[in-house]
Amino acid sequence: MLDRLIKKIAEKPPLALAIIPLVLLVFRVPLVPAVWPDKLPTECITPGDGFQGCGFIFDEAHYIPAIRRMMLGDLAVNVDHPPLSKAIIWLGIALFGDNPWGWRTFNILFSSLTIFFAGLLAYRFMKNLKVSIIVQILLLTDVTFFNISGLAILDPPALFFIMLTLYLYVSGRWLLSSIPLGLAMLSKSSSILVIPAILAIEMAYPVINGGRISELIDRARSVVRRVVIPALIVFLFGLGVYDVWSGAFRAFPTPLHHLDFILRYHSGLVFQDPKSVELPLSWIIPPIARQPSAYYVVTVQPPGWHPVAFWGVSTPLWWSIWLLIPLAYIFIRDNRPIPNPSLEALFIAWTVVTYGSF
Repeated sequence: MLDRLIKKIAEKPPLALAIIPLVLLVFRVPLVPAVWPDKLPTECITPGDGFQGCGFIFDEAHYIPAIRRMMLGDLAVNVDHPPLSKAIIWLGIALFGDNPWGWRTFNILFSSLTIFFAGLLAYRFMKNLKVSIIVQILLLTDVTFFNISGLAILDPPALFFIMLTLYLYVSGRWLLSSIPLGLAMLSKSSSILVIPAILAIEMAYPVINGGRISELIDRARSVVRRVVIPALIVFLFGLGVYDVWSGAFRAFPTPLHHLDFILRYHSGLVFQDPKSVELPLSWIIPPIARQPSAYYVVTVQPPGWHPVAFWGVSTPLWWSIWLLIPLAYIFIRDNRPIPNPSLEALFIAWTVVTYGSF
C-alpha cells in the first residue's frame, strides 16, 4: 500500500514537490518559541526602553517595535523600508497575538512556499522530479535561508514573491509575473535586482545564439514593456496607498518622492569598519580568512551567553558556483541554438547580478 501511495505521489509532481516544504514546517515551527520575550510588548517599543528580554532576533528589533508603533497610531514609521512585509507581520500579530507566534508564523509559511516554487521552477527546466526535490533540499538546508525563514523580517515574503516571479516568467506568463515582482519590491526594496537579472536572461539569448544587436534591443524593450513597467506600477501604487493611509504623503507628495528617499537613505549607509562586516563574496574567496560570526546578537542575557546562536557558515556550495559558471557557458556554446529562457542563461544571469552587486 505504501509503495502504491509513493507511486501515485510521484505521478503528480506538484503533490510530490509539496513534501519538502512540509518538512520545513515540521522543523521550523517548533523553533518559534525558542526565543520568547520576558518583557511585555509595551516595554519593547522604543530603543530607549532597551531591548534586553524582548525576545527579538536579529533585525526583528527594528521591525516589531515599528509595527507596534503603527498599531498604536504612529503609522508613518520605518518609512525607509517598503510596507508590505511589515503589514504581513501586523496581520500575524492580529491573528495570533503579539508574541513570537504572531511575529513569525506567516513568514514560515512564505518560506515553505518559496521552497515549493523553487521545486516547480526546477521541474519546469529539468522535467525530472528527483532533481527538483534535490533543489528543494539544497534550499531547505542552506544555513542562511533556514535561519531567516522564520524570523519577523522583510526577507521571507520578498523571497517568496521573487521565486513566484521567476516561475511565472520562465513559464511565459510575463505580464502576470510583473504582479509578484511589484509585491516583492513592496516587501523589500533590494528585490529590484530581479529586474536586471531578467533583462540579462533575455539579452543573453541573442548574444549566445549569434543574433543581431537589434534583436537584443527588441528583447530588452519587450521585457521593460511587459514586465518592468507593470511591476513598477504595482510597486508605486502600493507605496502610494500606504503613504496616503499612513499620512506619510505629507513628507512624500508622490510615491516617487518616497522611493527617492528609500534609495538615498540606503545608499547613505556605509560601514565604519569594512573589515568587521561579512559580505557574501568573503564567504567564497579562499584568501579571505573568515571565522563564524554570530547571527543573533540583539538579545544577550546575561552578557556573553546567546540563548539561540544563529551562525553564518560558509559551505562548499558557495565555492562550486564559480566552477559551474564556466561549465554552464561551455554547455551553451556546444549546444546552440538554446531555448529561451534556458537554465544555463538563468543561472549565469542570476548569479552575476546577485554577486556582482557586492
